[in-house]
Amino acid sequence: MLDRRRISHVDWATFGLAMILVAVGFLNLISALSPSYSLLKKQVFVFLLGLLALPVVTLYDYRKLAEISLWIYVVVLCLIVLTFLFGVRAGGARRWLNLFGMNLQPSEFMKLSIILLLSQRLHEKRALGVKLGPRDLGVPLLLILLPTALVLLQPDLGTAVILLLVSLSILWYAGLKPSVYVALGLLGGASPYLLWEYLLRPYQKARILIHLNLLSDPQGLGYHTTQAKIAVGSGKFFGKGFMEGTQHRLQFVPEHHTDFIFTVFAEEWGFVGCIVLLFLFLLFVYRCIRISESASDELGSIIAFGIASLVYFQLTMNLFMALNILPAVGVPLPFMSYGGSALLTILLCLGLLMNIQVRRYMF
Repeated sequence: MLDRRRISHVDWATFGLAMILVAVGFLNLISALSPSYSLLKKQVFVFLLGLLALPVVTLYDYRKLAEISLWIYVVVLCLIVLTFLFGVRAGGARRWLNLFGMNLQPSEFMKLSIILLLSQRLHEKRALGVKLGPRDLGVPLLLILLPTALVLLQPDLGTAVILLLVSLSILWYAGLKPSVYVALGLLGGASPYLLWEYLLRPYQKARILIHLNLLSDPQGLGYHTTQAKIAVGSGKFFGKGFMEGTQHRLQFVPEHHTDFIFTVFAEEWGFVGCIVLLFLFLLFVYRCIRISESASDELGSIIAFGIASLVYFQLTMNLFMALNILPAVGVPLPFMSYGGSALLTILLCLGLLMNIQVRRYMF
């Protein structure tokens, strides 16, 4: 029987904020995908599927979910491996598995999986106030680097960077000894060289070099970012209005419904609209942190913090790509970019947040 006390503790403010962001995302996609809406129908289907899953994720004890986090991790890792064998190739990469006519991107689900698994492994030490030393990080780093390396090989640099940043944020939140900071600093200093020499593909290296000098190839490898900047700037202060953006409607901005979805919004709603959107996103991150602070145990606290870091880093990287502050590496904007796997992942994250909040007074 459903405990009515749980309903009274549901965080409707966070849920409502998420639904506002989803609604803004759908309005943006209507404009971005016009006049053909076949992709929009798929996105709506995934959203409805996510809504059906929300009550289950909210009411099923997150502590029990964390207990099986290793199995979830293994299943998702196996799906990533399967993309190398049976994956759908697009844009020179194999990142998707075709299931029942829809493309599933396993690496998106790894983001949530790694949050659950690291939280499960680290929460007891944080509860005892024990900071993690080098010996404590052997297994966690292996769990982090294995999927990160596989995702890099797909290749998907953006998702790999997100996995790494979110994981390191969780390790920091769990508490680290000074010696670990020194070791991570040395590793961080060597990693750019190792990435450049052994892991990055030629086109990825070219994107980074173009980012440093965009004018060297504005019609070639720098085309995406050049057109993105034009679209964002053309919105000026108040924007051109809904469905009135020309840069994306005339197909000047590539991938404007996925990685560069922010350019559609910026062109139509201008600087003022962008400030409002950024405020909504940061308010959602703030709500995540508040849930983390009020959680009844350290496990819930770490999970909520991990979700906050996931949304924050994806938001930051997506916006920075559109503004040429970072190279174009392919990171979706949470709640807004087209992509069923990304939308379903963020809705599952929302369910976990409400799950943690519902149980903040229950043990």
